[in-house]
Amino acid sequence: MVSSILTNNGAMTALQSLKSTQKSLLNTQNRISTGLKVSTAKDNAATWAVATAMRSDIANTKQVSENLSVSSSIIGTAETAAEQIADAVKQIRTKVTSAQNPAVDKAQVQADIDGYIETIKSIVSAASFKGVNLVNGSGTQKVLTSVNSVDGVSTAAYADVAKQNLNVSADGLLSGLKDLTVLSRADQTFAKANDGTQKLEISVDAGLSLKAGNIMKFKYVDQTNSDRTLEVKVTKDITDVQTLTNYLNADATFSKMFQADRVYTSGTTLDADTLTISAKNRDVVQSLGTIDEATKAVTYTNVVTLDATSGAGGLLKSADPVGPPPVTGLALDADKRRIDVSFVDGPLQVGDSFELKVGSNSKRDDVANQYTWKLKVVDGSEDTGELLVGDPEYSNTNRTYVIAIAASDVTGSKTGADIAAKIKAALTVGATNVASSGKGMGTAGTADFVADSAAAVAVESFNVKVDTTTGLLSISTLNATGAELYSFNSSKTDYNVLLKNIDNAEAAVTNAAASFGTAATRIDLQKDFLDKLVDTLNTGLGALVDADMSEEAARLQALQVQEQLGTQALSIANQAPQSILRLFQ
Repeated sequence: MVSSILTNNGAMTALQSLKSTQKSLLNTQNRISTGLKVSTAKDNAATWAVATAMRSDIANTKQVSENLSVSSSIIGTAETAAEQIADAVKQIRTKVTSAQNPAVDKAQVQADIDGYIETIKSIVSAASFKGVNLVNGSGTQKVLTSVNSVDGVSTAAYADVAKQNLNVSADGLLSGLKDLTVLSRADQTFAKANDGTQKLEISVDAGLSLKAGNIMKFKYVDQTNSDRTLEVKVTKDITDVQTLTNYLNADATFSKMFQADRVYTSGTTLDADTLTISAKNRDVVQSLGTIDEATKAVTYTNVVTLDATSGAGGLLKSADPVGPPPVTGLALDADKRRIDVSFVDGPLQVGDSFELKVGSNSKRDDVANQYTWKLKVVDGSEDTGELLVGDPEYSNTNRTYVIAIAASDVTGSKTGADIAAKIKAALTVGATNVASSGKGMGTAGTADFVADSAAAVAVESFNVKVDTTTGLLSISTLNATGAELYSFNSSKTDYNVLLKNIDNAEAAVTNAAASFGTAATRIDLQKDFLDKLVDTLNTGLGALVDADMSEEAARLQALQVQEQLGTQALSIANQAPQSILRLFQ
């Protein structure tokens, strides 16, 4: 080997070896500090590209999973709302069922139902999560479930969650609850509880003498055509009509089913000695009086009597020697059986109907002598009082006469007095039209209902009048020889229809809750899958780019030794020129 001071081959060789060692040591230290064997593209371009794509997929999948957590909360909110609404519908069902108990206050039951319906409306409006409400509309809500990459093209996948319109509105799934009411139109349009029920007029004279301890008995026929008796115990002496009226209405037993009223001669002027007894619940009491076993007719003798053991004093209505003791000072005016109706201020609706049942005798089972007058509010060319002979209910054979009430006469801004006047017109004009054809209860040419008349036509005529001051519509018998007023009513509550509407609402809300439950399960399963997929992708990514720390630790120690040796070798090589200097000493 040439000894040269210009070229130190040993030093150059040692330096190159040391540089290589230091480079390898630096790479090892990078792997140890980053934990990655491929951290940049220059480490391994192909692997780095695959790893970068995988990291993007992992990040995207994590975001989809987070989105699903929010979607799960949205669906959970809707599911909870549907379950709460289902509970409210269940309560409405129980309320409707309870309303079929004649002893309950239907107005209070209806107030409870209205409260539950308002609760449903409130739940529907409030069931929103971050502005998304699945129970307050229709259509679908898209939920991102994954982002799939096929041949380098990313494609989003969605789950469609069906919205459920649980609104109590015409276009809602619970539309059957919109106008749900246990109140008949009579309950809604009549001003008083005893409007439309049969009333018996009782005259009270100066001889009235009820004593404390007396037990008054009120006889009535229920809707099953059975005789019933209601007893009221007198706890104080009663000698006048006003005291008797007040006492009866204050008695819990009596006032639960009946009502006593003073009679007005006109306007607000009270008749001095007359009161009426009437049923408050038109669905329970058919008529005051008792059924005569021989004739099967309702008789008005012994309507109000005293218990045989109640002592002296009392009130009267019967001369029947075998009956209970009559009540001294009370006399039933057989000529004055009547029906009073007072309407609330406000319009009627197209489709409203009123039904007046009368008869030529008081035999409730004698259908051949019973007559039904139906008054219907119609929106057409018909005038009030015109016969609706084309109506399917109209039947001369079955003695059912359908009379028009023009909608223009009873809709809009109307008072109760306005409504009463049109009912009167419908009855009197309609009866005249029926009688002109030889039909109806009267003889040909004789109307069954006459306006403001005191004339009596045996077994034929009823007087119809409206008090101009109070708006009270009164229909009364003009003759005591058999003409009978049964009832004046409006459309009754059809509980089967109510229950059907509730069944539909209950099915709709149950299906909605089940639909949300199914969607929630699907979302939860998808989220679990994505979470596991992230773990799997992370494992695969680690296999590609993660450094083997055991291997790197061993390599680090080897390289550190190599570095030390290289440094020492370089040091030795750098001492070679010193040997050349000795040649010149």
